[in-house]
Amino acid sequence: MHRVARAGFLALIVAMQVAVAAEQDRVAPLETLLAQARQLAGAGRNEEAYALLARAEDEYIGDPRFDYALGRAALDAGQPARATLAFHRVLALDPSHAGALIDSGRAYLALGNYPQARETFESLLALDPPLVLREQIERYLQQARRGLPPVPVFAGYLAASIGKSSNVNQSPSQSQVFVPLFGTRFDLADQNVAKSDRFWSVQGGVDGAVPLDQTWSLVGGAEILERQNFHESDFDLGGLGGRLGVSLASGLDLVRVQWLGARNYLGHDLNRKVNGLVAEGFKMLGPDDQLIAIAQGGRIRYQSPDLHIFDSDFATFGLGISHRTDGSAILAAGFSAGMEDDSGGNPDGDKRQLGLRASVDVPVWARLRAGISAAFLQTNYRAENPSFLVVRRDQRSDVELSLQYALAQALTARLGVTWTEQRSNIAINEFDRHEFWLSIRREFR
Repeated sequence: MHRVARAGFLALIVAMQVAVAAEQDRVAPLETLLAQARQLAGAGRNEEAYALLARAEDEYIGDPRFDYALGRAALDAGQPARATLAFHRVLALDPSHAGALIDSGRAYLALGNYPQARETFESLLALDPPLVLREQIERYLQQARRGLPPVPVFAGYLAASIGKSSNVNQSPSQSQVFVPLFGTRFDLADQNVAKSDRFWSVQGGVDGAVPLDQTWSLVGGAEILERQNFHESDFDLGGLGGRLGVSLASGLDLVRVQWLGARNYLGHDLNRKVNGLVAEGFKMLGPDDQLIAIAQGGRIRYQSPDLHIFDSDFATFGLGISHRTDGSAILAAGFSAGMEDDSGGNPDGDKRQLGLRASVDVPVWARLRAGISAAFLQTNYRAENPSFLVVRRDQRSDVELSLQYALAQALTARLGVTWTEQRSNIAINEFDRHEFWLSIRREFR
């Protein structure tokens, strides 16, 4: 009987050991596994995050979410060769997966495979990514090019749009305005009352960089825009501009200083000239985070004698940050501050501005992304308006929703709607506007 009891006890111990081993070998559910890996990576324990995911590779291999997380963990743990294998599996199922494309390019950089890295980043830019993501990709691309003999690099684009605006002249909807100085209401001229119309536009640009050595380059670019209304030709818009300067690169960070000149046309007549200097800085805070700073200053000069009162000297500063999530969504936010000192006799005097902006751009399906952005601008003037007997204050809000579809590697279509609202303590400066538009854009490299 004693032997039977001892045998039963031994069997129980063996069964418990088997159960413990089975529990240790059991793979956690995917969501739990990915959350654990993110937690480890967030604590700087990249090797542990990679080891955790590597143990589950046999169970979840072929799942894009797992393979992408595995590739990123391998890359952060210093194993770029393993990372490329995981990213290739993701791209085999979703060739336009922006995160896998960017990170595979990073892996090629880590491996010293500069031609492959350059090809990867150039193909991403041809998909016309959001501005914040574009700047990040360009930083990686410049690092890839530094591993190759320096050669001039040029890129350009062409875009065409068609749409409808509820207020092409950005004017108030009411036809009368009360003027306190005279204590009565005045009729506004017809051209100063909101007008709706359909419009079409074309736009193009080119950028170039000529390396001087491994860190310095001559940089420049030019853009041209023409927007015409179907009926309200007095409010057709046109513009052209150019930039020329130098850039200094260090790793993935970049500083550019350029002279800029622009010409603006209204109703096909030259409306104003803008000249100035702009400095831009791009700092990578990590593989998925970028800090952007910009400062510019110059002068605005109107060409019509009747508009010389709006001449001014300006200076602005902006700071923004962007973050790319594991799912390749792009989150961005920033603020700006600026001033325009009156040099022509503006009855409202000098002005000061403070702006805020935020945006989200997310993948929806393969080749399709959705975006939303919002901006707010507060403008305060310094002098009391002699006709309206108040110091002017404006508040402007903008919201944009859009869908972008990659028709081909370098061809995209974008559908969007924009709402704009400006409120002011001087009624003649208030307006509302909404626009619907469809655009096609082609990149050239």
